[in-house]
Amino acid sequence: MRNLLFVTTLFLTVFLLIGCEDTPAEEEHDTHDTLDIYYMNDLHGALTPDEGGMGMARAGNFLIDEKEQNPDSTLILAGGDMLQGTLISNHFYGENTTKIMDKVGFDAAAVGNHEFDWGLEKVTRYYTDNADAYQAEHDFLAANIVYEGTDTIPEGIEPYAMYERSGLNIGIIGAIGYGLESSILAPMVEDCEFKDPVPIAEEKAEYLRSEKGADIVLLLTHAGPDDLNTRVSFFEEEARIDAIFNGHTHQERIDYLGDMPAIESGSNAELIGHVQFTLEDGEIQNAVANNLDENDDSRFDTPHPDVTAIIDDYRQEIDHLFDPVTQADGNQERWHLADWMARIMKKSTDADVGIHNYGGTRDNISDGDDLSIAKLYDIFPFDNPVVTSEAPGHIIQDLMDSNNYAAKVDIDPDETYKIATNNYIFHNERNSLEALSENIIHKEFEMFELAVGILDWKADTYGRFDTTDAIDLGYYDTWFDPEDPLEIE
Repeated sequence: MRNLLFVTTLFLTVFLLIGCEDTPAEEEHDTHDTLDIYYMNDLHGALTPDEGGMGMARAGNFLIDEKEQNPDSTLILAGGDMLQGTLISNHFYGENTTKIMDKVGFDAAAVGNHEFDWGLEKVTRYYTDNADAYQAEHDFLAANIVYEGTDTIPEGIEPYAMYERSGLNIGIIGAIGYGLESSILAPMVEDCEFKDPVPIAEEKAEYLRSEKGADIVLLLTHAGPDDLNTRVSFFEEEARIDAIFNGHTHQERIDYLGDMPAIESGSNAELIGHVQFTLEDGEIQNAVANNLDENDDSRFDTPHPDVTAIIDDYRQEIDHLFDPVTQADGNQERWHLADWMARIMKKSTDADVGIHNYGGTRDNISDGDDLSIAKLYDIFPFDNPVVTSEAPGHIIQDLMDSNNYAAKVDIDPDETYKIATNNYIFHNERNSLEALSENIIHKEFEMFELAVGILDWKADTYGRFDTTDAIDLGYYDTWFDPEDPLEIE
């Protein structure tokens, strides 16, 4: 009997000791099997499905649910150019879009070139403890944006951020594309320079692993994939990058450079990017990337009520700007509309030639479309004033021969002509227009305001909109006073 009791006691003791030894080991390796990273880039303020994608209420419904179900193993990232591009976002300088990003659960966003369109401080105030502005809950990242001639990053922007997910330390380095200053209105970026992001990313990655204890390092960029990704793929050991998130070029693209995935996820909330790391004992075993569209998950079918509420709250202030003014008669492609803008700038300023860039025209018109002020803003979303000057014919001819659209005339390269254009083209350092111009006049109205006035006139005159109609500005003074610009508040 005593022997039986002894054996029983010994068995229980050993069992309990084994159980006690297992518990600390389980706590030490308290990791998830996966790390899921969801991604959007180049939203351009497309908060509703009217702006070309699924809209942020539907995209947000999916993302919010993913993060609520797996908060400890999910990151949500943005690749820049999230705010600028639609009336509903631009009118509020992206404040509503920033709020929605927080509601959805974004952890970090890269700085894009269009974050400079209103002046960088209009955006960084959301990240600088500004008592007069909404304060974002996510990080704003770019390691290679500095004040010219210094290594000082503008206030509100951080070079990297650290997060803990799946029991691991995740380092995220932000960067903007090298040379993208040329895509920004020159006065808006004249104090900044964008350094080559590749050596900076290599340095930061090594620092994050060696000094900050990063287990995984990601590169979050507003930059196209080709040259950047290839160069980054050669980083080794402590400097290695585990995944690259691209932007700016609006591509749907997935590449694998060795074991490193690189992803870009379209634009305007068309897609949600997803990179999933499979983990074992804190080490990456595999990485898979894919882009999800609205047909890939039933959660995209339902708008999230909290996101919808934010959109509706802001829209009610400008709802009248969405009221139809007239209808489109025929399809009007982007190049038609770019050429049309060049012609109305020429006509309205009594210039010899008008020039508008194709990249400044961002949408088409389809036959029968209801046209509103908001729709015009989708087409011409940049707040570019009109500039006139007198310039040599050879400079104007170069502009006409480039990727711009002009109300063309026969040009004598040795003569001087009056040109009307937008201030982006005028100040662009890739041409010599500003340097070689005289009698420069910065108009007190924007090209968008010209378009609004002519849309109203076409509705009254033709009952429809077609870019091939004659532009008769004899009525000009009846609808627009250059000294009292059109108000659309």
